[in-house]
Amino acid sequence: IPGLKPEQAGEAERLARALTGDNATHVVSYGTEAGQFQERGFSAVVCGPGNIEQAHQPNEFITIEQLEAGEAFTHRLIEHLCKD
Repeated sequence: IPGLKPEQAGEAERLARALTGDNATHVVSYGTEAGQFQERGFSAVVCGPGNIEQAHQPNEFITIEQLEAGEAFTHRLIEHLCKD
């Protein structure tokens, strides 16, 4: 699986930053299909609620606050994609 390369001013990153208000980027050592989309010319980011420290562990969890933040992001994304 190809890695996801940072995109300077990529469309997906700009949108994710605008919808989250977060201007930080992070490099992580796990795989997703995002690199495959990027290889085909799509701008891509990987984002979601929770903390990678707790992900994919026997005691994996997400807090209510993190879940609510993810839900709010999804609502903002839908509004953005459905606007005139």
